Amino acid sequence: MGKGISYAARMVSISHERPVESQRRLRSVLRAARLVHLPGSWCFQRIESHLPADALATVRDDDGWCALIPATADAAEQFGVTLTTFAPQLDNSGYVGWLATTIKQRLGSGVFVICGDNPRRGGIFDYLGYPLDIADAVRALIDELGQPIAADPLDLDLHVFEVVETSPTSAISRDTRFEFREQGGQVEAGYTGGEIVRGTLVGRREHDRVTTSYAQLGTDGRPRSGMATMHVEQTADGRLLLSEEYTWSDGTTGRNVLRSIEQSDAA
Repeated sequence: MGKGISYAARMVSISHERPVESQRRLRSVLRAARLVHLPGSWCFQRIESHLPADALATVRDDDGWCALIPATADAAEQFGVTLTTFAPQLDNSGYVGWLATTIKQRLGSGVFVICGDNPRRGGIFDYLGYPLDIADAVRALIDELGQPIAADPLDLDLHVFEVVETSPTSAISRDTRFEFREQGGQVEAGYTGGEIVRGTLVGRREHDRVTTSYAQLGTDGRPRSGMATMHVEQTADGRLLLSEEYTWSDGTTGRNVLRSIEQSDAA
């Protein structure tokens, strides 16, 4: 290692998170990263003698070396490539899997990733490759994911909620955690913990009002369901507060109050 060069980021980090916490962190990682959508098209080519000067990366197997180079006219498979240089000292663990899964779910395509480390430019970087015929769509999706999570301060997307108040008829407790997702006003959440093995709610938010239906399985093996109306507001410290009036399918009613663990991004 050259004099004066230090590593500001780890190649691999270990962290334990809920799924929405991972997504929230990784979108912050993407926003902080430096992205360059490389011009032209690229392909893989076996190296028979010397390394091409314009190769981006090389890999090898038992039969020798292969290089990622500008696509030749006869290349059977051509790719678009995006260079991502991550901001130092941010935990980017899981980024590749999250982005690859999102691209697969939204656009149907697989990707390849070649990773490296350059301490002169902050640390970890990678080349993300994708089929050339959907390059514009992949780049638009990456740019979309790099936008702030929500301009609406009451948006519930990617928030984890804890329980701060319950009624005697409630099945949830302070050990229960809710993981919310919202898109276009459509709301869904999974919840577990305490006496809840697994629960799901779906609904719609209009301004500060959320109407939902929920179903859950308790540790006693009993399934239960009901409907609820929630009022969402932002607290002085930037968190979200959900006040829920619920009605079980048997007509029993009650009230719960939930509070987000994270501040709203639009705070």
